[in-house]
Amino acid sequence: MGVTTSGGGRANPIHFERAMVFIDGTNLFQRLAAAKLRVPRFAAFLPYFLGGRQLIRAYLYSIEQTVAKAKAIHGDTCFEGVRVVLGEGIPKADGNIKEKGVDALLVADLVYHAATRNYDYALVVSHDTDFVQGLRRVEDFGCRTAVLGLGGGLPTRLKEASDFSFEPELELLISNHWAIPL
Repeated sequence: MGVTTSGGGRANPIHFERAMVFIDGTNLFQRLAAAKLRVPRFAAFLPYFLGGRQLIRAYLYSIEQTVAKAKAIHGDTCFEGVRVVLGEGIPKADGNIKEKGVDALLVADLVYHAATRNYDYALVVSHDTDFVQGLRRVEDFGCRTAVLGLGGGLPTRLKEASDFSFEPELELLISNHWAIPL
């Protein structure tokens, strides 16, 4: 006999799966800037790509300087519901700042949480193929994986390394009021 809902219908087993989201913040901010979009709350659109799974936690990885710029563009509430994890920003001779350790932090958390069975499904938000091996390692622990690429052009290697891939039209974010054109 299966699990039933209060309405008498069968419960979907996927609703009992736990999901975590790992956002390559700098990559996401660049995509949104190119699309001229402002996202008042990053956590608002994530459940759409979880297929009914329970969102346990969402992480966003970047550096302090980039996060400050993003907050100035997207607003004070943009990181509500998302844990921000900071790598290091190293000043370069030309005045720009180079990220150090950001991708490594994302992969470390991705693999750690899979190994400790904190989730069943991982969604990585990025176009960066540096995450291919991390996604494959997570699947070694029995977790399902997905990649979300906003703004199109999700690399084939990322798609092949995950169980699911999403490349929504940016209009989806606008029509659902998750993003506002600048």
